[in-house]
Amino acid sequence: MTEVFCDIIPHARGWVFLSQGVQSPSYPTYRMAVEAAQRHMQAVAKRRSFVLRQQNLDGRMLAIAGTAVLYQPRLSL
Repeated sequence: MTEVFCDIIPHARGWVFLSQGVQSPSYPTYRMAVEAAQRHMQAVAKRRSFVLRQQNLDGRMLAIAGTAVLYQPRLSL
């Protein structure tokens, strides 16, 4: 089964997700971006598995666990 990736990344106005090379609108919170990405992937990735990922501090993309929606990363200023 083909996996489709959807990446949650920080943006100047909050958070966005990238899916198949297309960027979403920005969301003010991490949780809103993850929820929007989940809805998007359920509509787009029919019959394929999808993986939500987020970028960690060293630039690697890590899969988001189901409980990660509750996690709001702390932004350093």
